[in-house]
Amino acid sequence: MEKRHIERLCEMAPEMRGKVMLFGHWDNECEIPDPYRKSRETFAAVYTLLERSARQWAQALNAEQV
Repeated sequence: MEKRHIERLCEMAPEMRGKVMLFGHWDNECEIPDPYRKSRETFAAVYTLLERSARQWAQALNAEQV
């Protein structure tokens, strides 16, 4: 999902504002590009972004439980 997707969603359903976030939210609101039909190198770079973002989400969620 990209920022423009969030904006469009919030236009359609204003009550979603503040409830929908980028997967890269905890990584300076990093937008993760779609690697579909891209090179293997692009896929690997996106995979790295996803791994990093997943770790940051886990840390943020674990911090809330404390």
